[in-house]
Parts: sequence; C-alpha cells; structure tokens
Amino acid sequence: MTLADYNLKYLQKGLYWGLKPHSLVVDSVKFLPLNAKILDLGCGEGRNSLFLAGKGFDLTAIDIAEEGIKKLKKFAKKENLNINAYVSDVKSYLKNCQEFDAIFGINVLQFIDQNNIFSVIKKTQSKTKPNGLNVVASFIATSQKAKKAPAAKGRYLFGKGELKKLYKDFQILFYEEKMGDWETHKQPRHRHFVVRLIAKKAT
Repeated sequence: MTLADYNLKYLQKGLYWGLKPHSLVVDSVKFLPLNAKILDLGCGEGRNSLFLAGKGFDLTAIDIAEEGIKKLKKFAKKENLNINAYVSDVKSYLKNCQEFDAIFGINVLQFIDQNNIFSVIKKTQSKTKPNGLNVVASFIATSQKAKKAPAAKGRYLFGKGELKKLYKDFQILFYEEKMGDWETHKQPRHRHFVVRLIAKKAT
C-alpha cells in the first residue's frame, strides 16, 4: 500500500491494526528498565505505543502517515496517556533525535529501500543508549528471487540470518525466523516469513 492508502485506512473508524500489541513488544517488557525512554518507529495508529505507555514507559512515536498519528493522539488522550507523537519518516527522525533506552521497529524496516536500510540500522543502534534495547520485527525473503519484487517497489527484505549479522556487536536476547501467523486486517487471509529480534547494546 502507498502512504495515501494508509492515510485512507487510518481515517476509518476504529483501529485498522487493532489495539492488541505485537507479541514481540509484549515479550520485550521484561527486558526494559523502569521508566525507560522508548522510541516507536513507524508506529502506525500506535497499538504498541499505547501498550508501552500504559506500562509506564516514556514514549515517543513517529510515523509517516499523518492520519495514524492523529488517531494515536486521540486514543492516548482518551486513555490519559502521555505520548509524544510526530509525523516523520524513520531516516529523518533518527538523524537528529536524542538517545533512547529502547528503540522499536515493528514491521517498518521492510518499507525502507536498499540505499537506506543499512544506514537506518546503524543510526538506530547509535541512538540507543548503552545497555539499551533494539526490538525489531520485519519481513524477510527466503531467496534472492523473493527479494526482487519488493526491491522493485523500493522495499528491502532481509535475507536469512542477515539481521542477526547486523547486530553482531549487540547481545542477542531473542532471535527467530519463521513463517508468521495468519493475518487478515480487512484484507484476504495471508501471512509472511518474518524475523524477530531483541538485542541489547553493550556498555
């Protein structure tokens, strides 16, 4: 989908992705320090940000879709949650932002092209405080052939084991590659091959 498509989806009543947080986000909470300052990249309508803010963490959330940010702010106000939410693309925001105790990239990296994906990963790591976490969920390709169609649309899919190599200087707390769960989110039933990682930066 294009940015216009996402904005159109987010204009609809309710939350397009629902309120239930991603399972990796839920699993990561046990690794987070109290009052952690967290950045949620590509937050969409904010289901993960709302969950984390509800746990007492200090949340900053960004997304390129203006209607998603509007909806996040609306739900945050309704739930009396303080979330700093901004309209921005990942690369631009990481360029000048502060450091965080944890940076989440849940299903956003697959939308970044090959020319920028590796610099985004490096910048994400550099903006993570010592002992801080990176929590990543993304689509991956099982072959070079499977990379071609997304690449033609300006999207980069990691290959098998590639994300783990990019985090070789971090302590890997959790890592898996698998066929994801069946999804619908108002589309035909489908699923993706995914990689999930929780990694801790060295001191």
